[in-house]
Amino acid sequence: MITVRKANISDSYSLVALSKQLGYETNEDFLIKRFETLKNRQQEVIVAEINNLVVGYISYEPYYTLYMDPGLNITALVVDNQYQNKGIGKALILEAEKYAKKNNLAFLRANSSFGRIEAHKFYRKVGFDNEKDQKRFIKEIEN
Repeated sequence: MITVRKANISDSYSLVALSKQLGYETNEDFLIKRFETLKNRQQEVIVAEINNLVVGYISYEPYYTLYMDPGLNITALVVDNQYQNKGIGKALILEAEKYAKKNNLAFLRANSSFGRIEAHKFYRKVGFDNEKDQKRFIKEIEN
């Protein structure tokens, strides 16, 4: 049975391992610092468990613009490779939908890299439309 709950600091080892499956190299020290920072924002991190084992997570935050109603931006969604196709991703998306409804947010928004074909199939399967294809630009800021 899949259970979902808010993540806590004791999940850091699992969150690191899952983040690495997404292709993001991180470590527990860095993740713990980020986790503390996110508490001060409207960012939520939700984990999915099977038999008390964290097998996936989703993170999201409100998305505000001048040109449309606010929505919910999914900043990460990952299910352990060994547990995919078992309803875990869908359970995490449903949790995000509950949050959006509770907070009067009009839509869920997810970005997915061009090469993540299986992720694209998943998003379509759970009701997302591919609104547009785009490139993402990042400029590093030295502090």
